[in-house]
Amino acid sequence: MGRRSGKSFMAAHEILPWLLTPNTRGWIVGPNYALANKIAREVKHVIMTQLRLPLESKKEISGDLYYMKLAGLNSELSVKSAENKESLIGDG
Repeated sequence: MGRRSGKSFMAAHEILPWLLTPNTRGWIVGPNYALANKIAREVKHVIMTQLRLPLESKKEISGDLYYMKLAGLNSELSVKSAENKESLIGDG
């Protein structure tokens, strides 16, 4: 798909059912952080303004979302870049 066709918007809305499932952990991984953050901004917008769900915690630097955890659901979302592949190695 081309520019301005809604790819980030659709990706954000595709994530929501999994994020709203209790006790889940998900990542948004993009080729670079700026592209991954486009999706994260839309997810945060829907969670905060449309669904009005409370956040237990979040890590945000200069408006860029790195992590958020939904209160009550114990669901987590991390935003990562594939530029540094070592940073994608998880606990298990």
